Amino acid sequence: MAALQASGAISLQDIEEQYNPGTNLPSRGLSEFYLGGSLVRANAGNNSSTNMSAGVPTSGTISFNDFYGKERAFKKTYSSTATNQSADSVFGDDFEVDYPKQIVIDSSQTVGSTSTSNAALTIESNGVGSITVTNNGSIEGAGGAAGAAGGNAFTVAGSVAVTLVNNGTIKAGGGGGGAGGTGGKGVFTANATFSSLVDQGGGGTSTPQNNSPGWFTTYGSSGNNLDGVGVVGDRLWGGIGAQFSRGINPSQFDLNSLGGAGTGLSGNCANRGPIYFSAQTDTTGVYTVSASISSLYGSGYGTPKISVSTSTSSSGTTVSNSGTAGITASTTTYFTVFGSTAHQGTNSPNFYYNSLGGSVSGTCLATSNGGSGGAGGVGQGYNQSAASGSSGASGGSNAGSGGAGGAGGAFGADGSTGSAGGDGSGSSVSFPATAPTNGASGSSGGASGKSINGISNVTSSGSGSLTGGTV
Repeated sequence: MAALQASGAISLQDIEEQYNPGTNLPSRGLSEFYLGGSLVRANAGNNSSTNMSAGVPTSGTISFNDFYGKERAFKKTYSSTATNQSADSVFGDDFEVDYPKQIVIDSSQTVGSTSTSNAALTIESNGVGSITVTNNGSIEGAGGAAGAAGGNAFTVAGSVAVTLVNNGTIKAGGGGGGAGGTGGKGVFTANATFSSLVDQGGGGTSTPQNNSPGWFTTYGSSGNNLDGVGVVGDRLWGGIGAQFSRGINPSQFDLNSLGGAGTGLSGNCANRGPIYFSAQTDTTGVYTVSASISSLYGSGYGTPKISVSTSTSSSGTTVSNSGTAGITASTTTYFTVFGSTAHQGTNSPNFYYNSLGGSVSGTCLATSNGGSGGAGGVGQGYNQSAASGSSGASGGSNAGSGGAGGAGGAFGADGSTGSAGGDGSGSSVSFPATAPTNGASGSSGGASGKSINGISNVTSSGSGSLTGGTV
């Protein structure tokens, strides 16, 4: 109902119709219309809105002139910028009283939201009575963060009824752009450095220790000797780098770590074997390993093999002649070089007058991670411009770069999907995981918020516009 006239004749009936609408308008005296009574309400202590009946006496002398321009309503007018507004907070305890409540946003003024977790203006579900929102300015939701949905501009909760007169703009926050995809893994040749080389099978200052791993029974109960003690006295094990000066050529029957990146490991021994040692590498990857048997007297030694394992009780990966094995960095790895069959000679079983050799390459096929995807741009919202996504990071050797993040959406628009990451390249490996791989797809952008959330409770009029959908 419009306010009472500002001048001219005014009657008791006019006042009755303003403050006691919908009744049979019984004859009343002006004393029943004191401000603070049941008909002309005073503001609750936590009601910060303007009482449109201010100036009506609370007691004493009262006249018809006291009601010129008065209106049965509480009114909140936004004549400057405000954020995150709640009707329940504005009207306080009077929000739940059947008394008209009005919200007016002046021309060129904005009510905005600083977070997608709340709308710029919310009419809560506990509102009672007539609620009218007149927007002559702008109501703006918050823009979504990267990949997140934008915020709502105007929310009407529950089943409370609201009359909206929209002569301005109501704008939903734009969705944030999606993240770019991670680049694919690449495979490259790395120079590895071995350390902590331990002679697990030989050693000893006089007689070799003749150790072998727990799983090794290839030569039966009579041996697993790695030297020729009792068979050929001049071919004793020389240890690491021929540290024990034995026999006719100890450097042919020892372990060698040439040192430095890319140099690898190798070993040789006479007669039975096995060659048994451990080491660590600084690079996880797929290494070439090999074993060989060189015989001076006939055949019958079987297939030369090399075992690569992280346990002394398991043979792990076993390669015949030459092949590949996965080795993990900073992990003690045991290598065992042996022949599949012992030579059945005069002093069988043994490798009589033969040389057993094994090697581990100093280079490997290692994997590199793809670049991380760029972050998506924020969506447009109150005090926010839609932002472009950031560039993806570069990948490692032969790995793909991360995709660029998607741009944030404008008011009422979804964010863009991030770009896919680049594909990795290089030789195919399956250790420690399959590589190379393709780049990942970019993430979808966040959805726009809603210009009006709770549209079924809203009766609208006015010449303004909505940017963004309603629900």
